[in-house]
Amino acid sequence: MKKVTLMCILFCIVLYISACNTEETIKEEKWEDNSPTFTNEYGEMFGKEGSIGIIGSKTITENGQKWMWHFWGTEDISYKEWEVKALKQGEEESIYPIKNKDVEISPRGDEINGHARSSVLFPSSGLWKLKVYIDGEFYDEIIVDINQE
Repeated sequence: MKKVTLMCILFCIVLYISACNTEETIKEEKWEDNSPTFTNEYGEMFGKEGSIGIIGSKTITENGQKWMWHFWGTEDISYKEWEVKALKQGEEESIYPIKNKDVEISPRGDEINGHARSSVLFPSSGLWKLKVYIDGEFYDEIIVDINQE
């Protein structure tokens, strides 16, 4: 009798864990441009105010577009290396949209922890999730509606 009860309990636990994993897999990520325009002492930017701000245009020509990246936070990120990976909605493989950049983040004022210049190029228009890494560690991400000309 104890073996049957134990087997039933184990079966229920396995079933419960399987159901939880299936729910997480089914949840669809919301893909919408979450990089509104805002203004600060350095000008008009798009991104996540208080985290990532980009001076530049979301319309990218065939030669690319210059973007000036600004980073906020409490951690000192000056002189650290950075990179960006981009994933297009509906795609499975990431790209590196930055073609030229400052290798390290430069300090910038009291409120903004750092900034860096870059040139970006995307293969096509659409919603792109930009994941920023500083010194190999995930920093933050934004979703940008890119218009590639």
